[in-house]
Amino acid sequence: MDLSALGRCYRSFLRCIAVIAKLPTAMGYYLAPLLAYYGFSPIKHDEALIKQALNDSGHKLSLVDWRRTWQKRLADHAVFCLNIFKQSSLKKEWVKKHVSLDSELLETLLAEHKSVLFLTYHHAYQHSLCGVLGASGWHLNALAAPEESSAIFSFIGPYIRKLHQGCAIHFNGGKYLFFGRDITGARMTKRALSEGGILISLNDFVSSAEKCPPIPIFNRYITAPAGSVKLACRMGIPIVAGGMLRTGQDYQVFMRQLDHTQSVEDIMCAYFEYLAEIVAKAPYFWDGWNWFSSLSTEVPEI
Repeated sequence: MDLSALGRCYRSFLRCIAVIAKLPTAMGYYLAPLLAYYGFSPIKHDEALIKQALNDSGHKLSLVDWRRTWQKRLADHAVFCLNIFKQSSLKKEWVKKHVSLDSELLETLLAEHKSVLFLTYHHAYQHSLCGVLGASGWHLNALAAPEESSAIFSFIGPYIRKLHQGCAIHFNGGKYLFFGRDITGARMTKRALSEGGILISLNDFVSSAEKCPPIPIFNRYITAPAGSVKLACRMGIPIVAGGMLRTGQDYQVFMRQLDHTQSVEDIMCAYFEYLAEIVAKAPYFWDGWNWFSSLSTEVPEI
């Protein structure tokens, strides 16, 4: 599908979801995935790509398991779209009722160190994760690519802005930090780590920015951005990795502390090893399947 067709499809889907979002929550959680199942999802053309990526990574799924995985991916994407219109009304009471979150680790680290670098992954609920952590009372900033960098921004720009604005309402004085390819990103990261609270960073993609040595990911290698990790290590700030999964209307935030006294390369290895553990149980979780098969099977030169 070319970009124009994808943009129009995405925009039409979001317009339908906007109507569904006005219905009671339980009905919205039922109808949004149903809309995706019946062929209206803008990611429907990714099926063969995702299936091939899982196969390339060594995840041999039976036909039944693959259909279940693909339907869960369609459903999660639909609920992600639904949350664009629900995010601004997120309440602390709703979080307590619908989100499983062991806050002890974050509370302990923040009490001891003031700041935490939270490495997450590209997945359906990376933005909802930010909203949930903010609604739980923590000051939060989130590193993000510029809104205009989306290849279909001309079609869905207002929805991208609505998503960011709806989440940032809950950041307790923090914000999305839109970074470019220059020194500005490093300055914003250092400032956010210095001011305290949680800094969200996604480091699970190929980047031409400052990078660490190639890291094994399943049976491939990735040269991922590691600037936020380098700064956290230099500043003695603890690092956790994690994300969020959904079952029905309920969510689970999961996380693991990484050893920030290790080398940046070892921390990045641990970050991707944790991802491997997650997708072993929930192969639909990671959005990186869209680009996984393009990664090198040999250690690339840096």
